[in-house]
Amino acid sequence: MYALSVWIHIVAAAAWVGSMIFFAAVAVPALRSEAMRDVAPKLIQLLGKRYRVLGWISLGLLVTTGVTNLVLRGIGWTTLSDGAFWSTTFGRALMHKLGLVAIVLIATIAHEMTAMKTRKAASWLGRGVLVASLAILHYATALVRGF
Repeated sequence: MYALSVWIHIVAAAAWVGSMIFFAAVAVPALRSEAMRDVAPKLIQLLGKRYRVLGWISLGLLVTTGVTNLVLRGIGWTTLSDGAFWSTTFGRALMHKLGLVAIVLIATIAHEMTAMKTRKAASWLGRGVLVASLAILHYATALVRGF
């Protein structure tokens, strides 16, 4: 069960981060070309709507499998409520990861709300979500491989 949960977690992380990298590195620059200027805003909006479904499913799976992975590793509420746990290397990495997850969730909600009002704010929020998501991958690696 643990291996399946980890696999789903990795696939969801790949879908979440990979699609953001694709959007930022490929789709948006291509749409900024002179030839695409007339259709770019509408296409970005359409891509955003389509990505929204994948993004929220990925985030939901990441939170669900993240909790499942901890429980299957024997880390439950008792462990998480023990202050000594948070002073361990694993505990500190988990604390940083969970803090970044909270930031990503809040920033993603803010991105959703601003995307319909101001493109510039949504763009900067999207960049912030990508950077925070990449930092989450760093701490996720540290949790299983150490620093």
